[in-house]
Amino acid sequence: MNVLELVQRFCRRTGVPVPSVVIGSTNDQILQVLAILEEEVNDLASRHTWQGLNHRASHTTIAAEDQGAIETLDPGFRYVRNDTIWDNTDRLPVLGPVSGPQWQAMKAWVVNGPRYRFRIMGNHLLVNPVPAAGHTWTWEWSSKRAILDPDGATVKEFFTNDDDTFVLPDTLHLLGLRWRWKKEKGLDYAEDFNTYEFQVKDAMGRDGGAERLFADGEPRRAKPGVFVPQGNWMAP
Repeated sequence: MNVLELVQRFCRRTGVPVPSVVIGSTNDQILQVLAILEEEVNDLASRHTWQGLNHRASHTTIAAEDQGAIETLDPGFRYVRNDTIWDNTDRLPVLGPVSGPQWQAMKAWVVNGPRYRFRIMGNHLLVNPVPAAGHTWTWEWSSKRAILDPDGATVKEFFTNDDDTFVLPDTLHLLGLRWRWKKEKGLDYAEDFNTYEFQVKDAMGRDGGAERLFADGEPRRAKPGVFVPQGNWMAP
């Protein structure tokens, strides 16, 4: 559902007059509901590495330590996912992020290789040693933009149209709006909050699937050998 439909559904359930528009409304109560909903959307987006907010970036290196502002490289950037930066030209991972003390030690020792290491500082991507120009680097990053424009392509942090939709499950946002509104009004919201948290944790557990874990620590991969399928087979 879009933002107008979600707010209308919330208002019917809560006993608030149902609006015909949300964006551009002059009703103080609807404006408050909209502000609380935006808070819910942005808070939920920051709680988990949601697959719907994950993206793959591509960057062509320049021969400089500072590869540029990370927000410029990735609009809506929240953070780089660990262990995902790769130099596709050399087919090697870029190590990091290194800590502040490690970075200062590298700078003091004038470390020049052999592996690239990165640090994000001042919202810029810094690399040591200075990489060669023209290499293709890719990585996965998480976005803070969890609202989808009606054009189906533009993502943003705040609502601008009644037809805006949600990147994350709208049912979670409706539950989140309910407990947040009650809290704002000084009402008892404990039960609604507990329901919301249960649903959020369930969604996190299912989001994007999950790797199977084995108690013995050994993945059950196929090994060379003779494979006998289950079923009926003739014995000599």
